[in-house]
Amino acid sequence: MMGSPHPEKLIFGLITNGRFLIFIKMTRQDAPKYALSKVFSILNPGNDLYEVLKVLKQLGELVLNP
Repeated sequence: MMGSPHPEKLIFGLITNGRFLIFIKMTRQDAPKYALSKVFSILNPGNDLYEVLKVLKQLGELVLNP
């Protein structure tokens, strides 16, 4: 994320170990700043996978329609 060729734009990432997922949002305009989402788990009774898919869909739309 720090190696992005566009430091003026927001950078999004996803960290997973297969059971848990966390989204990261980072900006590098002055100094690197980042924010973490809540921890999503596919093992929860409510199954956070659907919420994760919604976020991924929104991020995909941002990429296709800036």
